[in-house]
Amino acid sequence: MSMKKLLTLLLTLVLTFGLTASLAETQQGSVSYSGVVTYRETMTVRAPFGGVLADSSLKAGDSVKAGEPLFTLLTTKVYAPLDGVVRGLRAQPGDAAATVAQRYGALCYVEPAGRYTVSANTANAYDSSSTHNANRYLNEGETVYLRSSDDNDRTGVGIITQTDGRTFQVEVLTSNLDPEDKVSIYRDEAFTTAKRIGSYARVQKAAAVAVTAEGSILTCAVSEGQTVHRGDLLFETVTGTVDNLAAASAQVQSPVDGVVVSVAQTSGQTVQKDTTLATLYASDALCVQFDMDEGDLDTLAVGTAVRATLDALPQRDALMGTITAISNLSKGEGDARYTATVTLTDTANLREGMNVSVTPQ
Repeated sequence: MSMKKLLTLLLTLVLTFGLTASLAETQQGSVSYSGVVTYRETMTVRAPFGGVLADSSLKAGDSVKAGEPLFTLLTTKVYAPLDGVVRGLRAQPGDAAATVAQRYGALCYVEPAGRYTVSANTANAYDSSSTHNANRYLNEGETVYLRSSDDNDRTGVGIITQTDGRTFQVEVLTSNLDPEDKVSIYRDEAFTTAKRIGSYARVQKAAAVAVTAEGSILTCAVSEGQTVHRGDLLFETVTGTVDNLAAASAQVQSPVDGVVVSVAQTSGQTVQKDTTLATLYASDALCVQFDMDEGDLDTLAVGTAVRATLDALPQRDALMGTITAISNLSKGEGDARYTATVTLTDTANLREGMNVSVTPQ
């Protein structure tokens, strides 16, 4: 039988029995197998804590770099409730807010900028013979002026925060008063007697305002003794706990250079800690797989060196690799076929799904 007829017969047998391996003989007598570029494994990207996902354009097939942000979890912002100074700061990034508050009463305290309050009443403060004396009528939010009864040079400016009949409270905004000073309170900065609404009222240290929150502390934006203004950021918190009481970023970053296989969550969704956000494969996890006939088990084994040529780009240099695994499970029906996995020495510029021809060396 001629060589041409022999090759024709072999090709007919391949098509008849549906063998995946390409048994086309080369001039050197080696066999070439049809394979595909795939990945050995994927990795799961999970939420490090609970929260709401911010807008993200991430999609399957995207190429990502190690450290590149994949998702951002929105945090809860905790702001200063008033102008003042941060005192008793006990919360640190990673702490559970409830635990800190239970132990210390608050995450921190804000000591009012004015530092003092005054409790007063209008008794004997004005000319009681006048039935229409306007100083009897007080308004919350009204600015008032204070002067020490012991030293006229010690003065202050405050605001009425509460009134109840003749009794009222003043928050001192600025002053050079001393603690325990007794002061008279006026409606004008000239301290006109006719404008006096209170007298011999004692100055007291203003109570610090406790700051609390829920969840875990992600970031702390202030330090002990820092001056803050109403609305300044104090803390950022997240839902649930943070691993090992360690601070984390609100951004969920890619652990490796690789490709996104799937995205499990969408923007605006509320997720819990450890919720799967996406799966991806690492670039160096790319490999080649091909199916071989049971009759090839005597000639192909783990450790066999091979070269792979891209079917669509045959002009490229062949990729060198080694068979690192052969499945113990047969594929399909009829003749037994086994999947071999080839680890390549270089995976640059490869994409999942590329078709290759694998030739043993």
